[in-house]
Amino acid sequence: MVNFKQNSINEKPTIRRFFLAIIQFGVLLFIHPLLSSAASPSGVITLEQVIMNVLEHNPQFRMNNYEDAAAAARIRQAEQGNPLEMTLDMQDFAGSGTYNGINRLETTLSLGKVLELGGKASSRRDLARQDASLLNNMQDSQRMDLLAIAAEQFMRVVVDQHRLAIARKQLKLVKHTHDIVAQRVKLGKSHVAELRRIAIALTRAKIDLEHAEHGLAFSRLKLATSWGETKAQFSSANAELFVLPAVQPFEQLEKLLANNPDLVRFATEQRVGQARLRLAEARQTSDLKLSAGLRYFNQQKDGALVLSVSMPFGSGARAKPYVEEMQHLARREPLRYEQRRLALHSSLYEIYQELLHAQSAFSALNREMIPVAERAVNDYEQGYSSGRFSLLELNETQRVLLDARLEAVVTAANYHRFRIEIERLTGAALRPGVNP
Repeated sequence: MVNFKQNSINEKPTIRRFFLAIIQFGVLLFIHPLLSSAASPSGVITLEQVIMNVLEHNPQFRMNNYEDAAAAARIRQAEQGNPLEMTLDMQDFAGSGTYNGINRLETTLSLGKVLELGGKASSRRDLARQDASLLNNMQDSQRMDLLAIAAEQFMRVVVDQHRLAIARKQLKLVKHTHDIVAQRVKLGKSHVAELRRIAIALTRAKIDLEHAEHGLAFSRLKLATSWGETKAQFSSANAELFVLPAVQPFEQLEKLLANNPDLVRFATEQRVGQARLRLAEARQTSDLKLSAGLRYFNQQKDGALVLSVSMPFGSGARAKPYVEEMQHLARREPLRYEQRRLALHSSLYEIYQELLHAQSAFSALNREMIPVAERAVNDYEQGYSSGRFSLLELNETQRVLLDARLEAVVTAANYHRFRIEIERLTGAALRPGVNP
């Protein structure tokens, strides 16, 4: 049997869970390498501000407030007992013979109430509270997902900013090459066809720059919509993209997997199932209906008290199918938990391997490939100026350098994306010594 992690049934209000989500996402808010200082007056935004804006202004979180209020109302509904029933009973009037008119009319006014036995009221109340706790768990999971999406959108803005910077460097480099080719053509050292060829490359670089500008504009708007705005007010996103801190061993992350919101929710679902089972078992006990009142005999002008008790038969037999249903569903929960845990473990391992690969790939790009490519471009520029290399060779070398720079940006961004996903899966910070 799998032991579920137990949570408190009585969840605190939404604000407290907001702070809980911030703590669970603490690596993004306080210690994540992408974070920097508070925004400057120029409008630079950080990931910390993005998270706070999403928590404060995302429409989904405001919807959660109404869902919480509705859940509280359902608890109050479940706590209500059966109401008193007033019955007016009139007999023996408007008939024939001696029962003509109202001379023999008998009027009974009584109050009645169904007395629930077997703990039905407490079971119903407990089920409503467990449903509210399950709603809180679902909102926590949803909150973590929204924060992870916001962090991903922030990363996209950062990456698009670097793409734009690389596109500008590309345009500058092609313009520089164009000047070299133009000088060689002027001196008669190169054919005018090379000038036309580099002119095409220059146009392509301008198109790439425009495409990067549009991509950044869209990603900025997409990020702003995560906190309910239709226009990006910030000037840029500030993050230490190329700082890749070390990660914990997989064995330690594996232990944190129990904090995954989905697995935590399974524990609450198990308690909901137990509450439903208790409510179904309570249906095996028949309820009593009591009523008492006063009867008035119109002919004798007399009155008398009346009392009645009623109880249905066969409640146990009718409740048996409901009990069996809840029992089967309750036995299913540990298996569902184990199935989800294995799937999450597999996903965590896959993402962890991708994280390690991104780390090693970025190191190779940043320490080996890019420095060598930069030196190669300088060598080929000098060689082309002296006639030792062709324009095609120079262009190919420049392309390798630009591709390596862009790959380094994408690889670093993937590293941080994988970290964010691991944080979402584990619900905990990655750095050693930091408690979520």
